[in-house]
Amino acid sequence: MKSLISIMLVALSFYSCTDTLDSGNVQDCGDVRNVAYEGFNFCGQLKENPTKPVYVIVNSAEEMQKKFTTCETFDVVLPDFTTKRILGLLSGPKPTGGYVIKIQTVIENDCQILIEYFEKEPSDSDMVTTAITYPADYIVLPKSDKPILFSKVNKIVDYAIVGTYFGQCNGTNCNQFFRIENYKVLQYSKLNNFPAEFNTSDYKALVYRDDFAGFLLKVPTEIKNLKGQTKTFGSPDAHDQGGVYFEWSQGGVITKIYLDADNTTDQTAEVIAFKKVIQDKIVELKTKL
Repeated sequence: MKSLISIMLVALSFYSCTDTLDSGNVQDCGDVRNVAYEGFNFCGQLKENPTKPVYVIVNSAEEMQKKFTTCETFDVVLPDFTTKRILGLLSGPKPTGGYVIKIQTVIENDCQILIEYFEKEPSDSDMVTTAITYPADYIVLPKSDKPILFSKVNKIVDYAIVGTYFGQCNGTNCNQFFRIENYKVLQYSKLNNFPAEFNTSDYKALVYRDDFAGFLLKVPTEIKNLKGQTKTFGSPDAHDQGGVYFEWSQGGVITKIYLDADNTTDQTAEVIAFKKVIQDKIVELKTKL
């Protein structure tokens, strides 16, 4: 395990396109790009709880067994360690529950990898446990010899989630959901209970970067005027026709729209056109997986 504190101070150097070598020569590190990573749900604990913020990298099943207790709550599917590795961020001991540490973005250039994360403390109104807790977050990354830097950032509060869903469906393509941000796209997989599971479900980060601003230009005025509200158009999936979902967070103010897959009478021409934009966007993003 390695301490986060000692490496956070050099994280800002990542954004330079070039690095200066000891010899005085300049190394071209190339463009910054997204890393394809995925969430890793794990309920085991480090056998030795950290006393300060640390990160841990696991490169084999043997290392996993050596460093962590067994997860008793659910079966854990480990990644293919020939090409992937697990990275965990652990924030150290906290006095109560309600504390969160979350990996938000992973980017790289030809020289190094940067992991951006945020932390959250419980509010005064939160009901939390009074026991000491050890918040952690885990992801699966491609294996690499590049050094890893960390940067603590603010939580992203501007995003959109688009999806299609069917209640009576058992196939792999029943529920398709993507979260679009300025600099990355997440695919939510194995999602059966939305929107409650968006913050806890399995997800994959795409290398692809979408035109988030361009997509938002297509949101009709009728939906823009619903800022912070939830509205259902028609009766989505009432006769197994499915539904279309749109969630828009503007500075943390969340609008949720449920659209009948059928063009019902309460859907204006502009809303129907935007529903088609959402459906086309999902088809496009599926090609980027």
